[in-house]
Amino acid sequence: MVRVQNVDVSDQRVDVGNGVSVPATWTVVIEGESGVPGAIQVHVAYDPTLSRTVADEVRVLRAGDGDEVTSLTLREVRVQYALQASGLEVSTVSEYGHPPATGAEYLRRMQERTDRDLTASVVDASTTYRLAVTINLPPLKAVADCLGVSQSTATRLMNRARMEGLAPGVDLPDPSATGPIVGASAPGGPIIGR
Repeated sequence: MVRVQNVDVSDQRVDVGNGVSVPATWTVVIEGESGVPGAIQVHVAYDPTLSRTVADEVRVLRAGDGDEVTSLTLREVRVQYALQASGLEVSTVSEYGHPPATGAEYLRRMQERTDRDLTASVVDASTTYRLAVTINLPPLKAVADCLGVSQSTATRLMNRARMEGLAPGVDLPDPSATGPIVGASAPGGPIIGR
């Protein structure tokens, strides 16, 4: 069983917009990862130029005598997973009428929310998108999954959020264009809502 623990979480928080904030830095420790004989430590920092969290340093600590860290071991380290899984727990979202919630709690609340009108859908989409981008989840997929809409509808909601000033800096593909969606998710990331 894979265990994820956040340690050395900075008291300094970065407000990234839409009510979303993350610690300036933290370290995630992962144990029990298949193919890795020991613990993985990923030091995470918010990068204001990229407007998201990044892996600052990645270390693999062998479990003990008889184990070694090799290039094959390093290939098994899922850095993106570490950023996503830990980011869901250390991020917070402040939403009018609700107490601050972790990113994971917020995404669950979005999945459970029903009877949204267009205005609420645009606001929820922009906040979900901002959270997802910040913690390295595929943002349009997160919006689609959490709001229970297609990715093309998620794109249209985000284009509307951008036009209304709720999503500055967001540049999306035309939802009527054909072909694959850029940034589509790959298997192996954390499951939203668990």
